[in-house]
Amino acid sequence: MLDGYPLKKNSWKDWLLMAVTSSLALQFIFGFIVLIVVPKFSVGITDDELFLWNVHGTVYGTIASLPLTLLVIHWRKIPLFNRNRLSKEESSFIRGISKKDWKFLAKYIPISYILYIVGAVIITSLFGESEPINQIAVESLFDYIPLWQMFIMVVIVAPVAEELLFRGILLFPGDQQDTTWLRVLISALLFGLVHNPTDILSFYTYVGMGFIFAYAAKRTGSIEAAIFYHFLNNLFAFLQILAIRSLF
Repeated sequence: MLDGYPLKKNSWKDWLLMAVTSSLALQFIFGFIVLIVVPKFSVGITDDELFLWNVHGTVYGTIASLPLTLLVIHWRKIPLFNRNRLSKEESSFIRGISKKDWKFLAKYIPISYILYIVGAVIITSLFGESEPINQIAVESLFDYIPLWQMFIMVVIVAPVAEELLFRGILLFPGDQQDTTWLRVLISALLFGLVHNPTDILSFYTYVGMGFIFAYAAKRTGSIEAAIFYHFLNNLFAFLQILAIRSLF
């Protein structure tokens, strides 16, 4: 799989299977089972128990999405990984990313992140502070889920699973090496919308991150670059949450 598959046009089956095995779909399925199906067949179950089941379903659904998505990619031979077909010798540190790509990322990641933060500060000064509902929901999971599971979900699984969907099959046509700016914008917009923005700042937060992840993938021609950037972002957010919780 890491060697990369030959470029080919993505079929409707590829799209459907990638969508069904995504963390978004599995979270919905788990939530539907817990909130709709379980109460009909369980007697005496409390609302608190249902809530905990739903919380764990969110985590397990997210974690389960990664192996299922990878299985679909392998089964359908979807050209997402190593789209440039780099050999082990041509790759550097991560298969699919060349030394030239790393030189670009070394400059792009800090510059784009600083510009993103500046934009957030400007929007906050104009419209006031707010915390995205999605962020609040993730932070609340720390009260119920073991730390190691949260780390796997937030830092490992989410960057890979979300990038394979939003900067993978949505961004790259499949049979073409490059992508268009329209696909970059659509990818960023959909990524933002699925994170439930409720105001201008939260919309900017997720659409903005989706855009800079997408450009990393477009510029390098590799989904691995977007995964790495997303990984760093989530790792920083994870450590930030731990630091804040340790103070209170």
